[in-house]
Amino acid sequence: MSEHMYERIAGALREQMINGSLRLGDRLPTQETLSKTFEVSRIVARRALDILEAEGLIDRRRGGGAFVRRYQPLARRSALHYKSDPGAPFAEETLASDRVPEHRHHTYPEPAAADIAARLHIPVGADIMRTDYVSFTDDEPMMIVHSYEPRAITKGTVIERPEEGPYMGAGLVDRFAAIGKRPTVVVERLRARMPRPSETKQLQLRPGTPVIAIVRTAYSEDSTPLETADLLLAAHRFELEYALKVDPSQ
Repeated sequence: MSEHMYERIAGALREQMINGSLRLGDRLPTQETLSKTFEVSRIVARRALDILEAEGLIDRRRGGGAFVRRYQPLARRSALHYKSDPGAPFAEETLASDRVPEHRHHTYPEPAAADIAARLHIPVGADIMRTDYVSFTDDEPMMIVHSYEPRAITKGTVIERPEEGPYMGAGLVDRFAAIGKRPTVVVERLRARMPRPSETKQLQLRPGTPVIAIVRTAYSEDSTPLETADLLLAAHRFELEYALKVDPSQ
C-alpha cells in the first residue's frame, strides 16, 4: 500500500510515543533535524508534524518547537448509556482517567424543524423540548449534544424537562420507563466530517481536526420515536466501543 513520506515520518514519531522513547512533554526533533534524518524537504517534515497535531498527539509553540501532548481519549461505550440505572458513564470514564468531568445544559421548548420532525414522526412545527449539552474534562470541551423530545409524549409528566424533577440525570431508559414508555431500541448512525466554524470554536479544535457526528433515535416497543439527538464528538478525544450480541441460532 502506497504511503506518503510525511505519513511514514509521522508514523515513526507516533511509534516513539507509543513505546515510550518520546514521553509526555518531550520536545520532538526540529523540522530541520527531521528533514536531514529522513532525507526529505522541510515542507515534508512540517506536514508530518501537521498530522500529529491534528491527531492531538503534539502541541506546537510558535518559535518553540513541538512537544508530546498527553493523549488519553475517552472510551465511549455505547451500551452503557442505554440500560436501567446507567449511572453517569461519561463522568465515570473521565474520573477513571484522573480528569474532572463537567457538563452544562440548557433546556427550552421550540417547534420541530423538518429534519427533527421526520426523525420523531411528528408534524413540522410540532412542540418539542430541546436540551443542549456541552461535556468537559478538565475544562476541555469534549462533546456537544442536542436532544429533542416530543412534548406530545412528555408534556405534563415528571420527565418533561430532562434535567429537572425526580428523574434529573437519570438515563434515557429510566426516564421514559417512568411514564410507561420504556425504550426498547436505540439506533445510532455515525459519520465523520469536518466541523463548522461555530463547532470548531465551541470544541476548541485545531484547524483540520474532524468530528464524529452521531444521530441517535430511541424507540418504544411499538416503534414510536421517543427521543432523537445529535451528538458531536471531537474525533481525536474519543474511542467508540460497540458491544454487539450475536444470536446463537444464526
